Amino acid sequence: MQVESTGIALYVGTELGGRWWKRYRAPGFFARGRGRFWFQDGELRFHRELTKELTRIPLDRIREVSIGTWHAGKWLARRPIVKLAWEDGGERLSSGFGFGDRASADAFVAAVEERRRRADGAS
Repeated sequence: MQVESTGIALYVGTELGGRWWKRYRAPGFFARGRGRFWFQDGELRFHRELTKELTRIPLDRIREVSIGTWHAGKWLARRPIVKLAWEDGGERLSSGFGFGDRASADAFVAAVEERRRRADGAS
């Protein structure tokens, strides 16, 4: 079990099929909120405060990483939202994580991209 790079973010939701009004409701993905993220065992893991469930995204399923200002029907007053486009069981998904400033968002993107390249090389 290797745990790397932790940080704090706001999970703003996961869109289903590119539609902001359709939310992915698998265990660990429904509730929005602030929490801590880390990378472990080839996954991005996120634990929201005051919850027991983890949000888990396999790094080898992430297809694209981008930064915007809104996601899943949420805006964060000009704060950046990192969007992870990924697939699960044939479903196209996009999970959004908000950050307090652009530098934190850029660091998260760099960490995801680096680990994603490693995961692609391992498979």
